[in-house]
Amino acid sequence: MHWRAAVYQYRCRVSDHCPDLTSSHLEFLAQYTGQPVESLREHVLTVWKKAKTKLWVYTCVQEFTFLTPRISQHPHYELVQAAQRQQEHESKLLHLDTGCCFGQDTRQLLMHGWKHDQLMASDLVSDYWILGKDLFMDHKSLHVPFLKGNMTSSCLASASNPADPVIGSLTGAFTFIWAAAVLHVLSKAECARFVTNTYSLLSEGGSLYGWTLGGKQAGATGKTPDGKQDRWTHSLGSLWDLFLHVGFSRVQIDLSDEALWGIADNSKDQLVLCFTAFR
Repeated sequence: MHWRAAVYQYRCRVSDHCPDLTSSHLEFLAQYTGQPVESLREHVLTVWKKAKTKLWVYTCVQEFTFLTPRISQHPHYELVQAAQRQQEHESKLLHLDTGCCFGQDTRQLLMHGWKHDQLMASDLVSDYWILGKDLFMDHKSLHVPFLKGNMTSSCLASASNPADPVIGSLTGAFTFIWAAAVLHVLSKAECARFVTNTYSLLSEGGSLYGWTLGGKQAGATGKTPDGKQDRWTHSLGSLWDLFLHVGFSRVQIDLSDEALWGIADNSKDQLVLCFTAFR
C-alpha cells in the first residue's frame, strides 16, 4: 500500500454540520491578509470543505480552531520572543513548527518579527501546509521551508540509516521546537520516539515547547490516525518522566485552561498539559 494511503486509511467520522464561523475565528486571517473579516467567510468555508473531503480531519479542523494561532499563549513564548529580539539582525536562531497543519502558528511568528529564513515547518504530509497557502493567500509571499517527514521514526537522525535524510541532516540545528496538539494523537512508542527525535534536533540549551491533552492517569485512549495502534494519553508525571528519560536537563509542565487552546471540556478527567523541556 502506498504510504500516504496508509496514513489516511483510518478516517474519523465527519459530520456534515458546519459549526458557527464567527468574526473572532476570522480575526487573525484578516490581520494576516489585510482583507475585511466578512469577505473571508466564504473563502474559509471553501478551504475547510476541501480539507473535509480529502484529508484526515482532526477536531481542530472540524471546529475552526485552526484559524487562531495559539503559540503566543504559551508561557515559554516570552523567552522565545526575547531571544529573537536579541538577534533580530541575524539568522542564527532557527525555530521549527512540527505538526504544523495549516501553519497558523508559523505565520504568527512572522507577524511577531521572525524572518522567513529563521523558521521551518514540518508535518507527516504536506497537504495541510499546501491548503494553508490557499487559506492565508500567501503562495507567492511565504518563503518558510516545509519539511515533509515522520518525526516518530525510530531512525530519523541515524547517520548510518537515516529515515529522513533531510530532517536527519538538521541534528542540533534548532533553538526552539514548537509541538502543539501532537503528542496526544500518537501511540506510547511514537510519543517516546517523537520526544527523542526532537531532542536530537535541538541545539545545546535549546527548548521543546508546546501542549498536549493529558489525563489524571496515563493510558490508551482511542486509535492513532492510521488505525493500527492505541493513542496514548500522558499524565503530568508520565510526561515529565519521558522528557527526563530522553535526556532533557530541565522540564516545566503546567496544567492549563482548556479554553486557551480551543478545547471543549468533554471529559472530567481530561487535562491540558503545557510543557517546556530544555536540552
